[in-house]
Parts: sequence; C-alpha cells; structure tokens
Amino acid sequence: MRDSLARSASFGAWLLGLLFLGLSVVGLMRWPHWVWMAPIICAVLALAATYRLRLLGGPILLGVLTLVLLAGAAALTHVAVGVARPMS
Repeated sequence: MRDSLARSASFGAWLLGLLFLGLSVVGLMRWPHWVWMAPIICAVLALAATYRLRLLGGPILLGVLTLVLLAGAAALTHVAVGVARPMS
C-alpha cells in the first residue's frame, strides 16, 4: 500500500514539474523576459528532488522540499506571466 502511494505521488510530482517547466519555457519563448528564469530553475530543482526522492525511497524532508518547489514553480509562473505579458 505504502509503496504504491509513494509511486503515484512521485508520478504526480514528475507530471507537475514537467507541466510547470513546459509552461515556463513556452512563456519564455512567447514573452521573452528574464523573470522566466525563476520558475524554470524552481521546476528543474523540483524534478531533481523528485528523482532523488524516488531513488532514496521517500525521506520526509525530500517530500516536503519537492512540494515547496512545485508550489514555488506554480507561484513564480503566475508572477512571470503577469510581469512579462504585455499590457493589452
């Protein structure tokens, strides 16, 4: 039970990390601005923490770090869209 829960959580974290990374890269290409580097770096760090979490078998600190990095990537993507998108 615990192993399947950890596997599904790891898969969800991978999907969210890739989603935020993809959105940030698309945003960087659409509205070039230096502010996109923050969510890109945060998403890459979240993917690295998820990979490390998967290898180590689930220390709680890495799980919390992954969650914080994913939330940071989401918030920074939202901020980057507001800053980089031209006023219409």
